[in-house]
Amino acid sequence: MARNLKRTPVVEVRWCGLEKAPKKNKFEPTKPRTWEVEILLENDNPKHMAWCEEIEALFDEVHQGKKKSANWLPIKPDKDQPRKWQVCRMKLKEWVNEKGVASEGPTVFDGTSKEKQGLKWDSGKAIGNGSKMVIGYDVFGWNTSSGSGLSLQPRAAQVIEHVAYESAGVTASDFGFESTPEADAAVMAATTAPAAPEPAAEPTDDLPF
Repeated sequence: MARNLKRTPVVEVRWCGLEKAPKKNKFEPTKPRTWEVEILLENDNPKHMAWCEEIEALFDEVHQGKKKSANWLPIKPDKDQPRKWQVCRMKLKEWVNEKGVASEGPTVFDGTSKEKQGLKWDSGKAIGNGSKMVIGYDVFGWNTSSGSGLSLQPRAAQVIEHVAYESAGVTASDFGFESTPEADAAVMAATTAPAAPEPAAEPTDDLPF
């Protein structure tokens, strides 16, 4: 039976962690771990702007007659290129019940070719910035003392175009130091790279949930 999720149009993503294990909050480690992704919406793309308007209209549907929080909408102008992009950060919390059983994360599917379409995504293949995806999500309405707002929770996704994650480097040669092919090979062999590498930098989270 198909799950009734809303879906984004095809969007470019960055800081994608949907295919990884949930991420710990570095500043508040007692908070639930999360799966997150940031999507980029082009200001000159009619489908993207129509989706943004659809999300804005959901507030009155979810919070009838309530006051909007300053952060009520999860869509904001991009900090670096506000005239080009809108940015929406989606986040799903991991919950652990009293028996120690954790909630499931998003399911990611491959859609990069006809041969792979519909197959589960290889979780060992990190999804790099610039990849294009369709995100399936549900809407969570939250309330605080200062107002109400919306959160979009990613439940499933499909990779349409994959851009490989590029790490900063592993060997001495990667960092510009003197080395030999043998030494680099030994370092590579001894390095146990995580299946889901963390990005070098991440956006801050200023939402109250």
